[in-house]
Amino acid sequence: MLPFKSLLCCLAAGAALLTASAASAQSDASPWDETAAILARIKAPEFPARDFTITDPKYGAIADGVTDATAAIANAIADCNAAGGGRVVVPAGKFLTGPITLKSNVNLHVAKGATLFFKTDTSAFPVVRVRWEGTECMNYSPLIYAFEQENIAVTGEGTLDGQASYENWWASKKPKKEYSGEQGNAGVPPEKTAKPRKPAKSVTGAAAPKVAGASSSQAGEQDAPPLSLARQRQLKTEN
Repeated sequence: MLPFKSLLCCLAAGAALLTASAASAQSDASPWDETAAILARIKAPEFPARDFTITDPKYGAIADGVTDATAAIANAIADCNAAGGGRVVVPAGKFLTGPITLKSNVNLHVAKGATLFFKTDTSAFPVVRVRWEGTECMNYSPLIYAFEQENIAVTGEGTLDGQASYENWWASKKPKKEYSGEQGNAGVPPEKTAKPRKPAKSVTGAAAPKVAGASSSQAGEQDAPPLSLARQRQLKTEN
C-alpha cells in the first residue's frame, strides 16, 4: 500500500492530467460548432399584413427629395405601432428625412426605387441614449434609432443615404475624452455624461449600411481625411 503522502501526490497528478485533457479538448473545439445553437435562438420578426404608406394623404410625404418627410414617417410609425404593427412603406421616389425612431412591431420597408436622404444639419438630430465604443452615453441620434423596442425591422431593396461628405462628416471633430469608457467603467449613468461636442457641420454619419435587405448608397463613402500638419510632423519624428 502506498504511503498516504504518496497517494495524495498521485491523486493530484491525476487530477491535473484530467484538467489538462479537458482544457485541450475545449481548445480544439471550433466556435463554429455553436452555430446551430445560436441560430436556433434567433427568431425572425413577424408583422401583421397591414401597410402604412408615407405618401398617403393622411401622412403627406412628397417624393421630391426636398420636402421634409420626417413628420410623415414619424406619424406613420406611430399609427402602425398603435394598430398593433405592420409595415411603414416608403414607396419609390426620393424623400428627405431627419432621424427615424422605430417603435415595437414596426417594419420600415424601403421599397425598390426608394431613397431616404438623411439631413446633414446637426440640429435635426436629438441627443439620445446610445453606445460609443461599447460605452453607454448620451449622443446624437443615429439615422435609424430604437430604444427598448421589440419586433422591429428595416427591409426592402431601397437605399438609405446618409449624404456624408468631407464637409459634414470626415471633418467632424472626435468626441470628447468622456466617451473613452472612463465614465462607464466608473459607473456614471449615461444621462450624467457630458453632452457630445458639436462637429464642424454634421454628425449624421457615412452612408447607411445595408440593413435587412435595404441597399446602401455609395454617395457617402469617402477616403479617410488627410493628416493634419501636426500629425505629419509627429509621424516624421517617430520614424
